[in-house]
Amino acid sequence: MNLRNLAAVAILATAATAAQQPFDLDMSFRTQFLIGPSGGGPAPPQVFDVMERPDGKIIVSGIFVPPGTDPTTSRLGGLLTAEGSWIPKPADFPYSDYYSLMGGKMAPWGEERFYVGTPLGGMARYWIDGARDSVYPVPDPKVGDGQAFDFHVFPDGRVLKAGNFWLHDTLRGFVAMDYGLVWLNNDGSLDTTRIHRRINLFGAITRIQELPDGRFICGGGGGLFEGDSISDFVFRIHADGSLDTTFHAPWMDYGAVIGILPQSDGKILVSGVFHIAGDPDTLGLVRLLPDGTMDVSFNNHMDNLATYESGVTRRQGVLGVLPIGSNMLAITGGFDQIDGQTRGGIAMLDTAGHLLPGFFEGNGCGAWYSWPNENGPYKHIKGIELAQDGGYFIYGSYSGYDDGVTNDPSQRFISKLYGLNVGIQEHGAHAEPLQIAPNPSAGQTELSVGTPPQKGTLSIHDASGRMVLQEVWPAGAYTHTLRAGALAPGTYVVRVASNASTLYSGKLIVLP
Repeated sequence: MNLRNLAAVAILATAATAAQQPFDLDMSFRTQFLIGPSGGGPAPPQVFDVMERPDGKIIVSGIFVPPGTDPTTSRLGGLLTAEGSWIPKPADFPYSDYYSLMGGKMAPWGEERFYVGTPLGGMARYWIDGARDSVYPVPDPKVGDGQAFDFHVFPDGRVLKAGNFWLHDTLRGFVAMDYGLVWLNNDGSLDTTRIHRRINLFGAITRIQELPDGRFICGGGGGLFEGDSISDFVFRIHADGSLDTTFHAPWMDYGAVIGILPQSDGKILVSGVFHIAGDPDTLGLVRLLPDGTMDVSFNNHMDNLATYESGVTRRQGVLGVLPIGSNMLAITGGFDQIDGQTRGGIAMLDTAGHLLPGFFEGNGCGAWYSWPNENGPYKHIKGIELAQDGGYFIYGSYSGYDDGVTNDPSQRFISKLYGLNVGIQEHGAHAEPLQIAPNPSAGQTELSVGTPPQKGTLSIHDASGRMVLQEVWPAGAYTHTLRAGALAPGTYVVRVASNASTLYSGKLIVLP
């Protein structure tokens, strides 16, 4: 019996039979994106990020062609039903802008708004209903041209942007075109209380990730930070932006950092496609010790390969990493094999970086070409994300998905996989949205329902589906408060149930 079946037996012990297994394709979800004669525009269509609204609808950011539209004209954002169908702008929507100027990473700010990356390295802020927040950003002559590769949103709405920027703050002396870290107020104006940080003129900071203690791990930089020599791979800064000189990562000859994932033990997973100086291989996923040196106990030389129609085999980057419980890592990318085993854009590793059998053993995501130019093939899964109902969304640029049991050629750009709770009950299938505020939360959190259950149970599950907290919902209460520190930083599915039926469901993000 393989590992997936073992997991299913343990999880489905309360169910007599179950047709689906964890991580199988959920056939009730299907998008209708077109790939069109031009592939949707000058850039290859893909879904760059997804975010569920409390009502279960899905906000999509990327570049794609919705159904029923001109296949030569692409969109940068939009809204899907919980089943994947495209939702056009409502006729009574009072604004002309409807999830339109998007295309990049999305990050929530409270319950009602979110930040998103836009074309050419810009940023925008949207209301959850699809209207652009017209007060962001305010015109600020101190903020010049540049390109944002990543950003971090603080609880008060301030933003730390990473990339390469030109500032014009003559009063404080921030005048140059080589700033890699720039702090903005929550109206988009330059934060004049912070010291903005310079990098190599010809470099850029491609990724930033906050650590639990307020420091940041940064990827890129071009080898210089505030005039000091640094690794072009990753480096660490203090909360005020000053360089942490106790962190010593290896040098990178070439490549790019795509993702940074801190571990609970202080180690750091770094994903992308890069070459470490002196190493014989191009790498896609490595683990660093807390001081930045390579962790030799991790499988840093995993073979993540793709074979092209010409017969050429090349290493592909790891684009996404999601912890599944405490002992597994789901990775995504453009590979079609891992360590000699077929894995089409998605695979499961143990915590030492070794491939786990029994998961994602089908052909995975399928390739597509833009017609008539035959550009491509386009074939990658960019990320995997926990859904409110305990399932998982996968997204990227692909056409067709084969989970090893079901091969559905109509899957495109976003698919949904069953979670570890499949077979127990259809969690959240008919549930109302649970109101969670603030969300994301770094402290006390209030949960609210529309109709109070008389015999309710509150349960909270982590990204693996494992229950981490269960409490009695106070009889007749409309609200229930989670104390600060009740949950470790991470993403959770929160449910309120009565008589084994889920009444309310939502996703909670807990910040460090």
